[in-house]
Amino acid sequence: MKKILFVMAALAAVMVSCDKQETEIENQQEIVVSNDTVFYNGTLIANASSGDCQTPDTRISINPSDKADSISITIFKAKLAQRMPAMDIIIPGITVAKNGDVTLLSSETSVPLAMGNPFPNYTVTEFEGEIVNDEITFSLKFGSTPTSFSGQKESLK
Repeated sequence: MKKILFVMAALAAVMVSCDKQETEIENQQEIVVSNDTVFYNGTLIANASSGDCQTPDTRISINPSDKADSISITIFKAKLAQRMPAMDIIIPGITVAKNGDVTLLSSETSVPLAMGNPFPNYTVTEFEGEIVNDEITFSLKFGSTPTSFSGQKESLK
């Protein structure tokens, strides 16, 4: 009788632990973006004090980080002002959350990287965005320059 009770208790413990693991895995999958880099093409608009700078055909990439709930975004050949040279800018530490079919992107503050170095004069603040289906939109401030991006996911060729 003791053996039967022991076996039943052991089976119950295994069933509870399996159920808990499945729930933890389901919760993790809700916030994981992709393990692969994803590219988008669109328009970058920077509202600089010297006037608006609109850059159509801007390419960005969404890069997964070691943490499942954050990414970095690389903006290729970004121009934040007409007289500014185009450069690749990386924005690290973007938080990712899911709300149904919408992936929400946010960051209170992040020091971007440009030319391989931190770019503290253009610290990113007020970053908010979303990914819905194959479209991404986000807005932020590079220093005091309000900037936005809207684009479509690149199709695999």
